[in-house]
Amino acid sequence: MISRRDFFQQTGIGITGACLASTAAELGANPLGMPIGFQCYDARRVLRDDYAAGWKLLASYGFRTVDLVSFAGYGYEGSPLAKMSAKEILGPMNDAGITAENCQYEYSELHDSYAEKVKLSHELGLKNIVCAPEPKHMKTADDWKWQATQLNLLGKKLKSDGFLLGYHNHEIEFVAVDGGHIPYDILMSETDPTLVWFQVDVGNLTFGGGNALDYLTRYRNRYFSMHAKDFKPGKMSVPVGEGILDWTKIFEAAKAARIRNYFAECSSYGARTLQGTPASAFPADIMEQLRLSYIYLHKLKV
Repeated sequence: MISRRDFFQQTGIGITGACLASTAAELGANPLGMPIGFQCYDARRVLRDDYAAGWKLLASYGFRTVDLVSFAGYGYEGSPLAKMSAKEILGPMNDAGITAENCQYEYSELHDSYAEKVKLSHELGLKNIVCAPEPKHMKTADDWKWQATQLNLLGKKLKSDGFLLGYHNHEIEFVAVDGGHIPYDILMSETDPTLVWFQVDVGNLTFGGGNALDYLTRYRNRYFSMHAKDFKPGKMSVPVGEGILDWTKIFEAAKAARIRNYFAECSSYGARTLQGTPASAFPADIMEQLRLSYIYLHKLKV
């Protein structure tokens, strides 16, 4: 568990009485002894509506870190945020007491606009860059081997530029192709562990038919980050702690895997499950789901 002094030295947040007290409580009461974060995709509506006020609202829930997404996409495209400089992005976020070391980009951004995105990532002070898969190569085992090759090439470039490359899963990586091959296993076996790490989304994994504890254990040396996303059959999304996942065991496995950061996420699964069963929305908006998720994680002891 990091100390309050170390936390503020690492994040650069100014120490005020209120912030000090709240951070001390958070670090003493959540499962990995680190600040609780959230996935930026979930907050797209409030941040688009009022950027500064949105960060303050999320900080008021208790969140102190964020898993950023590129504002050129992920629901932010077409808004003024898409054209923000790093300074404009960081200002209100840091003023609210929230920091970031990860950002996810679309595949095309990191291949067609590599220099631009690397420059932005340096200006944002990031440590880790997360890449989405190329959408046209997701149907066969050979497609996923191609994805792995691209990740190795990108990981080598990013490592030379001072970043760790991560891959974030959705459900499709756990749906068998070509008679039984699991894409996630292909990615793990075909990527260089010195160049490519993984941000495991346990909710997406479960939705795709995988077992979160199995995968956290099987590849325990390949993860740097985790999305704490719950799953409940028949629901499009639920707050963390209100689904079927055993979070105590999951965080025990995450701790053994030396996860470096984790983030609550409640963004919706598809309107239908993979089996075609209709899903209904949780009776609360996404921000309320995030608030409830923080409360649950804040109290969780591992």
